[in-house]
Amino acid sequence: MNILITSFSFPSPKDNIHDGKFVFSEAISYAENGANVRVVMPHYFGAQKIQKIYDNIIVFRFQYFTPKSWETLKMPGVPMYARKSFSSVIQIPFLCLIFCLNIIKHAVWADIIHAQWTVTALLALPAKWFLGKKIVVTARGSDLRLLPNWINRFIHKQVDAAIDCFGPQPWNIAYKKRFPACYIKLPLIVHKDASGIMPEDMKQFGVYKSGSFTILYVGRFDPIKLNDNKLPLLNLIHAAKILNQKNLKFHVFFIGDGNENIKKEILNLIDNYNLHGFVTLLGPKINVLDYVQFCDLGVGGIAFNGVSEEFTIMGKPQILVEGIDNEHTPWRHGINCIFVESDDQIDLTEKLIWAYEHRDELKNIGEKAKNDMSKYITDSNAGGRLYLEAFSSLINART
Repeated sequence: MNILITSFSFPSPKDNIHDGKFVFSEAISYAENGANVRVVMPHYFGAQKIQKIYDNIIVFRFQYFTPKSWETLKMPGVPMYARKSFSSVIQIPFLCLIFCLNIIKHAVWADIIHAQWTVTALLALPAKWFLGKKIVVTARGSDLRLLPNWINRFIHKQVDAAIDCFGPQPWNIAYKKRFPACYIKLPLIVHKDASGIMPEDMKQFGVYKSGSFTILYVGRFDPIKLNDNKLPLLNLIHAAKILNQKNLKFHVFFIGDGNENIKKEILNLIDNYNLHGFVTLLGPKINVLDYVQFCDLGVGGIAFNGVSEEFTIMGKPQILVEGIDNEHTPWRHGINCIFVESDDQIDLTEKLIWAYEHRDELKNIGEKAKNDMSKYITDSNAGGRLYLEAFSSLINART
């Protein structure tokens, strides 16, 4: 099977670019199960135009503006909707037109198009109308917020199927009601690439030898995560101060990057509380599971988002914020996760101390999460088989 993935982001390990790792996990899952995969996405300055990732995965990055050095709409680490400069805005029509033409070009080769975000599905519709190619879309959330409802409704009516992979979250239930389509229920996919070796920048703090309780925060430093998702990004530092005052052996690692003001505030708190030996910012990482495998407790997940997937697939317990996208889901406090109250430093601190003192019980919580969520979150080998079976049914179905 030849699968064309249309996306705005895709990781480049060679260039230390981490954007769109969830798209990478899906591409790997298809390739591991025998499919040939092409990814079409916008070019960004310094990137290879054609990059072979594995034997049967090739990324094609198209140039959408001349000269290449003037391309400003697509930049690694920055969502395209956040690019609001004049030079970026005037490039939108060029990107859309050239993206559409490149999809048509590669669709000739493809058996099916998997569009990541509804915007790329919209740009892929000419390939369906003129070449008869089947399109399946995965909406990711930002596209549902940014595009007008009538456009998203039109897209969902036109595609052959939409993937329902976000479980029983309230927003996902509302999404399916708002945008009628042929929905295919499939699990989220995580590519398990953990090496079994602790990364050097983690090892240097001696957490493994000393038996320190290791807390790992994974995710972008984003105002949305603070204001809307209520993640304990800053409260984790405040809690670390109290853990240190109680002379507990612990270390908090942050993986991610993003908003410079948030990053500066984190660094200031580390300075003010004198936590340099206890809290460390590691920056963005493409091999996140190499770090996840050595943590005792994870933070940064929301219901079934990418971060939650990574902790879950590795059987690691995690902190989730009660009531934030977790209502009516299978997550249960003290059984397969630890719920904390939003914006509550005291509650977070008390839960961290409990976790510190009950490590065996904490491990059981992580294993229970892995088992409970297996129908929603799976590895690339098993997930790829399910996706290819669904794609094959679509390809063989009469139009």
